[in-house]
Amino acid sequence: MDLPQQADLEAHYKPLGDGDPSTALAPGGAVPLKSRTAITFFVLSVVATFFQTVAPPLNASVFGAYLHGAAPTVAQLASLQAIARTLRVLFAILSDATEVGGYRRKLWLLVGWLVCVASVGCIAFSDFGAPFCDPKDYPSCWNPTANTTKAAYDFTAPGRVAWYRAPTLFAMLGVVVVQANLDGVLVEIAQREPVSVRGTFQTITYFISGIGGVLARFFMLFCLSAKRYGGGYDWSASPNAPFCIAFGLGLLAILLTMCVFRDTHNPSQGLLNCRSLWTLLQTRAVYQLFAFCLLTSIFQSPTGPAVVAWVTNLDLAWANVIPRIPYVPTMIITLKKGMGWNWRKAVFITTLGGIGVTAIATFFVIYDVCRNDYFYIIVIAPASIALGMNTLMPGWAMVEVATLGHEATTAAIFATIKDLVVPITTRWRTYMAESFPANLALLDDNHTQNQVGYNWIVCLSIQVMGLVFIVLLPTQRKPLLEMKARGELSVMAALLVVLVYVALFVFDWQQNLKDY
Repeated sequence: MDLPQQADLEAHYKPLGDGDPSTALAPGGAVPLKSRTAITFFVLSVVATFFQTVAPPLNASVFGAYLHGAAPTVAQLASLQAIARTLRVLFAILSDATEVGGYRRKLWLLVGWLVCVASVGCIAFSDFGAPFCDPKDYPSCWNPTANTTKAAYDFTAPGRVAWYRAPTLFAMLGVVVVQANLDGVLVEIAQREPVSVRGTFQTITYFISGIGGVLARFFMLFCLSAKRYGGGYDWSASPNAPFCIAFGLGLLAILLTMCVFRDTHNPSQGLLNCRSLWTLLQTRAVYQLFAFCLLTSIFQSPTGPAVVAWVTNLDLAWANVIPRIPYVPTMIITLKKGMGWNWRKAVFITTLGGIGVTAIATFFVIYDVCRNDYFYIIVIAPASIALGMNTLMPGWAMVEVATLGHEATTAAIFATIKDLVVPITTRWRTYMAESFPANLALLDDNHTQNQVGYNWIVCLSIQVMGLVFIVLLPTQRKPLLEMKARGELSVMAALLVVLVYVALFVFDWQQNLKDY
């Protein structure tokens, strides 16, 4: 490294413990965590997380179980939501590149919230009608072999599901617009922090959003786990309840965005924005981080057949809540103790540990070593620590590589890579199920156990092999800043990023649209 580059590097990096504002990546000064700006942002993040957390389960509990919609129709709801999520980069580019009346993020946040709240309102104040059948009144109505009276069924219920496709799509589109802009604001605020504390605001945001996600799961647990929703409890809320709560939270978000949220006023760059984005994609620090996200997502996603049904007396509602809880304290512990940790080692160790505990819990269930529900949940729960590390430390790296005017776009590409890999994972599961066919109803059959076991061995082996790609993640901020300071550019790498992203995008749409 020559002397000018070294001097430039030192201007942007100083050892941990130095709170010199000159080490920040963007002007403006760090945002206090108890300030109005921070609290407003945290509330908006929690509301957005609530929307995104409750939306997928509602497809199964309300539209699949309560209304007993046909499987293809319910699948269409999930496909529409997945399609909406793929547009996150488009909305991020619009947010970065355009402004109206001096407003940039605020404009798009309002558009997103208004679209989302209007769509959710259509669902919240609609008449779901009576359930297809209510086991509380007719205990045997979901048993196809039982001689249940026809009076137990409302045969018009499944036909009501199709109407909800349009508002479901637009509600998710609104949330995606909101999340794309919140990500941009998060990167902007994080870059204003000195290097000694950079990542603090980002970690607190993940922590609070994680709490919001857990609370949303608790809501689903206690209010939408009745027998008529496919659960096992006798008490429940009405099918309108989650949508009414989301509607109220959305109104709060609109009010906060209009009256309290402080917008950023970076000038629109027009065509210069596209040119600088192309230059950003050529930067080694950027395309290497995207390669890390893509390859680790592909190799860490394969899983075998779900064996939770083999666990004795497992309450699926609780099983969706408890394993997520360790994710939340992971954020705070890492913030307090791990700001100086080696990113590569931390992600490697926790990911390997997550694979290990998943293997123990899964194979104990498959081969009937221990199918106790408490054992399964307790053993599988630490796997969310790996999820926390894989969210946090690559997220820190993402903030370092984002440039002025492309905050939302960088964050959106970083986030959507994992979503675009989902169809590949689905096809892989189908291929493995065909390669190792098994009747999961025969849980004590040796052949079935071996087929399921072989499937899981292959998938977990792929996950272990995928650990090699963690080498693409920088070890800490200083090496990453050194990489940026060298200014290494590659047109071929940038072109490859675009081509791979477009290919994944097209494949995702093709897989989701085939339901139509």
